[in-house]
Amino acid sequence: MTGAGRLGSVPEEVLAAFGLADTVPTRLSGGQGTAWRAGHVVLKPADSLRAGRWFAEVYDALTGPGFRVPRPVRALTGDWVALGWTAYQWVPGTAADWSGVSPRWPAMVTVSRALHAALAGVPVPAWRATEENPWTIGDEVAWGERDPDPLLGPAAGPLAGQVRRLLAALRPVDLPSQLIHADLGGNVLFDDGLPPAVIDFSPLERPAGLPIAIAAADALMWRGASPAMLEYLAGEPELDQLLPRALAYRLVTEIVRHAGTAGVDAAARAAQPVTDLVLARACGGR
Repeated sequence: MTGAGRLGSVPEEVLAAFGLADTVPTRLSGGQGTAWRAGHVVLKPADSLRAGRWFAEVYDALTGPGFRVPRPVRALTGDWVALGWTAYQWVPGTAADWSGVSPRWPAMVTVSRALHAALAGVPVPAWRATEENPWTIGDEVAWGERDPDPLLGPAAGPLAGQVRRLLAALRPVDLPSQLIHADLGGNVLFDDGLPPAVIDFSPLERPAGLPIAIAAADALMWRGASPAMLEYLAGEPELDQLLPRALAYRLVTEIVRHAGTAGVDAAARAAQPVTDLVLARACGGR
């Protein structure tokens, strides 16, 4: 794969492959910094050939009331992936400011439920179970499917203790799993007069309520959200068990990506009050 991160732009041959040779790409903010807008198309390196094709097939067919998704754009060859890159239609909208008690939370809950109702019947290919990256590792630890001990050594710093406390508070939940989008917080775009747009698919196979719990954990940890915003999520089944799993997922991902660096200490400082809050709720407090 030719990396945009290394070259600082989209390779000319990639632009040509999607019929965009005359456009000048502009890097988009957010995510991992690998998405580029070229005219009315957003280009991004695929995780892999099969992942890029599968993601595109899911978003090409995904429909339902209450949300928009960017449709994938085929390369001139007719494939969804060209030279390791994928393309999607650019959609208008702006990510919400989640600080304080954002008035966008009711809309976020509504769009998450609408999206996951539409995703409920979408099959997950067997090869997804073999994928390993920081996010799948964090997910498996949070759901008791991976031994956390090898990850929670000295390089994990103070995050190790927080993760252990969160895992100790877990109890079984009786919720069905399905295909979910596990990174909604910065990837739901709001535009007056249009349904929210959900971009940058981050697939996992877990209960449909987990994405909103992850969005809440992210907002509390990194975006200055007030704990009072959790009242907007009060109707979510098993919320007080989904929240510790969501936070453990994020913290383990931080460990995998930043073990032994200052990033771990920064994450621990940001997460400490959230860990305390989530544990108080999981143990019966409010």
